[in-house]
Amino acid sequence: MGLDTVELVISFEDAFGMAIPDEVAAQLTTPRKVTDYIIAQVVVSEDPSCLSQQAFYFLRRKLASSLNISRRDLAPNTRLENLIPVENRRLLWARLKTQLEPASVPDLARPIWLLSLLLLLTVLVFIYALIHAWNNFNVGSNFVLFFGLFVALVVGYGSAVITRPFKRTFRRGYECAGDLAKYLSVHSPHVFKKEKKGWTREQVAAVVREIIIDQVGVKDFTEDSHFIHDMHLE
Repeated sequence: MGLDTVELVISFEDAFGMAIPDEVAAQLTTPRKVTDYIIAQVVVSEDPSCLSQQAFYFLRRKLASSLNISRRDLAPNTRLENLIPVENRRLLWARLKTQLEPASVPDLARPIWLLSLLLLLTVLVFIYALIHAWNNFNVGSNFVLFFGLFVALVVGYGSAVITRPFKRTFRRGYECAGDLAKYLSVHSPHVFKKEKKGWTREQVAAVVREIIIDQVGVKDFTEDSHFIHDMHLE
């Protein structure tokens, strides 16, 4: 089993709240086999309701309770920035992650301008380190390149740590309540499925497919596509 498939198995475990033994994981070579195994481990239901719809209703209750607002104020197209003020966004977001699970909602991000500034700083430091090493050290070009990369890495990591308090922006693609529900329905559906009677095979298959697309970026596949031979995963 390669690293790509190992990451997939971990994502399946997180999404469905289960542990998949290594000897079983090695046999899960197609989406159909994954779906068949998972449906054999979870409570089966005949309820065909949409997962993203279930996730939205669940999140609406949680957000209404956390933010002390009416559920009527929450619709799928409601922008999160209008619900959660930037002043205490990090605190409220951390509280929501605690109420659910850390992986149930995406992390907050740094604003684009800050990311651009950090990237520019890292590039400038890398160039400066190259010039400094070349002019002051009597070493070969390989060492100069390694030195520049090392200094840039240290500065980049340090900048990322220092700017963590500025992570107050909602990730691109997850700015609305409906986007958040979709994220939950793919990454941690077991969180809200605890309140439901169980899963249908179609729901499990849909989550498995979305996880594969989200994790490895492959979209053109069927339930019988082989992870290694057809999708070319490692």
